[in-house]
Amino acid sequence: MIPSSFREGVKAAIPIWIAYVSTSLTLGIAAEAYGLHVGEIILMSALVFAGPAQFAALEPLASGKPAFQILLTTFIINLRFLVMSAAIVPYFGRVRRAVLVLSSQLISISTFIIPYVHFRKQSGEMTRAEGNEEWRKKNFQYFFGVALTSYSVWVVGAAVGYWAALHVPPGYEEALKFMFPGYFACILTAELKGRVPILICLLSFLAATPGALASPEWGWLMAALAIGTLGWEMERWIQRTPR
Repeated sequence: MIPSSFREGVKAAIPIWIAYVSTSLTLGIAAEAYGLHVGEIILMSALVFAGPAQFAALEPLASGKPAFQILLTTFIINLRFLVMSAAIVPYFGRVRRAVLVLSSQLISISTFIIPYVHFRKQSGEMTRAEGNEEWRKKNFQYFFGVALTSYSVWVVGAAVGYWAALHVPPGYEEALKFMFPGYFACILTAELKGRVPILICLLSFLAATPGALASPEWGWLMAALAIGTLGWEMERWIQRTPR
């Protein structure tokens, strides 16, 4: 019998499915445009399960960039999942370590934030007498319902997107590549709040070309790391400054 907590997680994941359908379809279409095989994009979606990292890897893979460079880029992008995993695991209680390790593959921004907010809300309403261990067990079932179904939608969506790209009329293949910058443009626009993000955006624009000219292989990555570090330091400085 399927636990009720798992079913609750499945219901809570429906908004994630809706968001993942469009994004994963776009990923599959873009992957075909960049020359990947259907097995490669399915395997990438299953192993990486992170839209920004997968989109960022498409162009370097297609242009034959060094494998270490691609791995380093996606590793840096996905470092946030380490923090998310550490934040959510205390809510799971005595789950076997092997199960936790395998479940960490299902962590994404969406599959983290919905269970995490749910657990925080419940923990504030609980008393110590309500059986913490049983509650934590249900928490893991809830997370698994959210994460497993969302993960499946993501992988299947990427495969369907690739199939759809095979049926695009001739002459439109190059236009599909604009889905990649368009995806990041949407993310960037949502984050442009305040002076610091806008300044970082302008600095990135100015540094991209000199970085690529200085080193066609590593310049863009070094420029991104430099601007990202500068932006982080600016944010820290602003937070310390008395208002």
